[in-house]
Amino acid sequence: MSRDKRYQKLLNSKRWTEIKVAVWRRAGGLCERCKEEGYIVPGKDCHHIVPVETARTEQEMERLAYDINNIKLLCIPCHIKTHKEMASHKKEGVKANAERRLARWIERFRPKEQPPTADEGQGMRPGG
Repeated sequence: MSRDKRYQKLLNSKRWTEIKVAVWRRAGGLCERCKEEGYIVPGKDCHHIVPVETARTEQEMERLAYDINNIKLLCIPCHIKTHKEMASHKKEGVKANAERRLARWIERFRPKEQPPTADEGQGMRPGG
């Protein structure tokens, strides 16, 4: 399954590079999950606690992607374990992600509702 193109664009930005450095510094270069469990392991991946791809708008997606409080530095095994726990790689998670993408697409391209014209407003009246 491929990533949302808007999300990928955020991850390819200079701002994302700066955020990753800030997260790494905050964590002291160590996996935050391992540190919570009393282990000292170098961190490698930035993990979004609230997944960016769950956002319904581009503004919300950007806010989630760049919010340093929504990001944890994890070692690769912890990152994999975290995603498994989130069920993001299970059939249900994949289906839910696809449904979210479809809902965003529909919202983006759905025609705006138009007010009824004078002719449409002249339907049958109750009791008439």
